[in-house]
Amino acid sequence: MKTKIMFPTMVNYYRKLNNLTMEELAEKVNKSKSTISKWESGQRSPKIYEIEEIAQLFDVEPRIMMFGFKDNTNDKYISKTVETMEKLNDNRKKIVLNTAEDLLQLQSKSYKLDTLSVRGVEASKNGLWHEDNISMDIMIPHEMVPANYDESVIILGDAMHPHLHNGDILFIKTNDKIAIENIEKGQLGLFTTKKGKYIRKYQGHYLESLNPKFEHIFFKDDDKLKTLGVVVKTYSKQNYATK
Repeated sequence: MKTKIMFPTMVNYYRKLNNLTMEELAEKVNKSKSTISKWESGQRSPKIYEIEEIAQLFDVEPRIMMFGFKDNTNDKYISKTVETMEKLNDNRKKIVLNTAEDLLQLQSKSYKLDTLSVRGVEASKNGLWHEDNISMDIMIPHEMVPANYDESVIILGDAMHPHLHNGDILFIKTNDKIAIENIEKGQLGLFTTKKGKYIRKYQGHYLESLNPKFEHIFFKDDDKLKTLGVVVKTYSKQNYATK
């Protein structure tokens, strides 16, 4: 049986794992960006010494750069992860990578982890909540999970930057009528108007955009603003902190 060459996939995987652009990787191995691009697309095959150089850079064995993970159970898990990531869009690749990095950081600590089933919400550029979303299971430190919440969602994409980032998790109360009816100015919530659903900050007579590039939503009595939920805590993948 012919052995499959995995070099294009492995270069792409380790470059992204190390948060390198094609230009940055090219500089580190003294190549052009075009060469890196052709390596990753399979249009150009590396020489043996080039395989050894890039394997040394990523601190892996040259055989892994050429043939992927084949020799043991743990390697098979990684190989399957790489193959799966190749099928995801960029935003979801980032989530997988960020989750792996978080778990690696937590592995050496004594955190108790909770497994949560979260809805993935892809927000459009104006902060509009899209109903077409996905579900996934994630693990985060127990101490970051609030005692009372009804729903948890994970943000996909950076359309709400700088207030919310790709991979941030929102814990929302949707069944607490008192909290919903008494939402305070500046509080983050899930709202609906005749234009659609939004994740935004409540500011009394308008909904504040989380991205300064986009306009706030001003409304009148006939716009039928309704608060669907109140965000009680935000888990940031960047610093394990509440915003």
